[in-house]
Amino acid sequence: MKKLHLSLILIFCFQINYSQDTINNLKEVVVVRKESNRKEMIAILKKIKYNLRENYEQGNVNYLTNHFTIKDNKDTLVNRKMLNSLNIKVLSKDNIRWMLNDDSRNSFYKDTSPYARFEPQVNDDYHRFALSMFYYSLNVIDFDFFNMSNNYKYEILKNDDITTVKFTASKYHTGYFTFNTKNCNLIRILFMNTKPYEYYHWGRYGNEQSPLEFYSKWTYNKVTIKLDFTETNKGKLLLASLDAMEDITNFEFTRYNESKRIIDKDINLKFYTTLQMKIIQ
Repeated sequence: MKKLHLSLILIFCFQINYSQDTINNLKEVVVVRKESNRKEMIAILKKIKYNLRENYEQGNVNYLTNHFTIKDNKDTLVNRKMLNSLNIKVLSKDNIRWMLNDDSRNSFYKDTSPYARFEPQVNDDYHRFALSMFYYSLNVIDFDFFNMSNNYKYEILKNDDITTVKFTASKYHTGYFTFNTKNCNLIRILFMNTKPYEYYHWGRYGNEQSPLEFYSKWTYNKVTIKLDFTETNKGKLLLASLDAMEDITNFEFTRYNESKRIIDKDINLKFYTTLQMKIIQ
């Protein structure tokens, strides 16, 4: 398992180095500091997000999906291969959440039962822990680096046909995305978290005033995401592949009964997840 973890990190480093070699051959590098360059960066982000909403290919597309999760480097929770027929209209949080509903009638049905002990059934069926890799990877429009922010430093690197934007923020993500210079259609996004960060999740038996059903927290130690896009014959955007890795540490979980008594507790668990999606044409 450690070898798999290392290999994925090496792949990520190769991608960064490959991008750097390409960058060295580019004709123009613009560091986004001046107001004119900032306006150019804002225009780029607006056009990319517009294309993701308005120029994304409609209709069902088949993907071969591999989802794997191991706990404490020994207990396999998920080892599943799926053929999914998807109609991804918009790569946004709301659409992905709807697409990943735990409903066998849904084309992207996800069995969350392997995580049942650590994330009981909650009233809104929002299985954040079980499906975090999908939410993290597919909500492209909502990626924080696609919203112009003073937290991020951007560099625009250009050649005749492809533009690369490098981005980094000390408490968020670092990586790059490339796009077709002529029409701003995405080609690749690759990023990782710059440092570990904590996440909290809980559920209640009823409304907001009801007692807790469970409470959990964990640390996203390392997350890497790579998405490749393609263009159809009509110039429409289409997700071609996704490769993601998620390393969660310091997982703590507490379950309560309706009398607020602790009935289940775990501390210091680890979860390692990989996710691959590849278009079948």
